[in-house]
Amino acid sequence: MVPDELIPRCPHCGAEMFPWVRGYGNFLQGKKYEEEYEKISKYIQKNKDRKILLIELGVGRMTPMFIQEPFWELTNSLKDAYYISVNSEYQFLPEFIEDKGIAILGDIGTVLKDLLKAKEESAFV
Repeated sequence: MVPDELIPRCPHCGAEMFPWVRGYGNFLQGKKYEEEYEKISKYIQKNKDRKILLIELGVGRMTPMFIQEPFWELTNSLKDAYYISVNSEYQFLPEFIEDKGIAILGDIGTVLKDLLKAKEESAFV
């Protein structure tokens, strides 16, 4: 137990302060999060029958349920979705989307420069 006088408090409202980390109920959540979540949800719903590319750049494996797993599920559920992951530490693509994605092991900056160079050389359209 920590004595009440040792718990940091907000200088404006006196509420108990807490670390901005997962497990305290509001990590990355709030008005801005909700607005952005609503925008992307509407965009995906509106464009669900079009080609959608989901690009994951440098996402770690500590908490896959926040970015990776939703991307994998979207890739799997949307007919014309494709998934690309770029990471310098690991190369992982779930089996259930192996025909709809690619995992690239490499430095993000290098991969993006290589893509730009290939585009400039008309290697792809």
